[in-house]
This record gives sequence, structure tokens and C-alpha cells, in this order.
Amino acid sequence: MKKITFVRLKLSKTNHLLCKARLNGTAAVLLIDTGASSSCIHSALQEQFNLEINGKSFDAAGAGEGKMKATQTKKCALHLGRHRMEDLAFILLDLTHVNQTLLTQGAHPVDGILGADFFIQNKVVIDYGKRKLIL
Repeated sequence: MKKITFVRLKLSKTNHLLCKARLNGTAAVLLIDTGASSSCIHSALQEQFNLEINGKSFDAAGAGEGKMKATQTKKCALHLGRHRMEDLAFILLDLTHVNQTLLTQGAHPVDGILGADFFIQNKVVIDYGKRKLIL
């Protein structure tokens, strides 16, 4: 029987839900965005998180930013609380525009975004009232 893991979420000044995680052993802050089809990491942090590229770059569409260059990572390890995933791939994407918007609104920048692909694959439930992810 699978153990259930609860992961605390923080509400940012912009009313975004954030979670702390470890990506390939390095601490990360990830924004929860079920409207984002793919989970992504800020491309400027590729070396910090020891992420390897898997294939060539491609054009990705983002909210309000038009087409952006993106690359997929090889599978990596993500820890959320006690929940550990060893086979998760992310999209490397320039999140400068996201972080600039957060900063102008008094919020802290993020390292990446957990998108719908993550929530579907892991059958995650978001408890907004208790501010927790249930995995």
C-alpha cells in the first residue's frame, strides 16, 4: 500500500501557492500552476540543479510571452517531503519574465513551476484550505 505524503504549501504575496522541494539534492522553490501543461525549471539554473539536456531545443508557448526556446531535461530526482520521484523530466525555460513579475509585486522569485503533467502523473490532490499537497 502506498504511503500518503503531505507537503506544506506557502501562499505568496501574489496569492500563488509555493512548495519547497529538492531537485537532484539541491533545495528549490516551485510555484504550483495546474494551468501550466508542463513542469519547468528556470534555464539559468540548469547547472545549479545538475540537469542534463535530453534532445534539441524547441519552441514553447507561455502565457503572454509568445514563443520561447525550451529544452527537455533527462530524468532527474525530485523530493517533496517524504515523496521521492526518480523519473521526472522538466522543461528548461527562461523564467526571467515570471520572476520579474513576482519581484515587482513584492514576492520572491521561484526556481521552477510544477505543472499539470506532475499533478496528473502523481495523482496529486491540492487542499487549498489546509495549504497542502497530498501525494
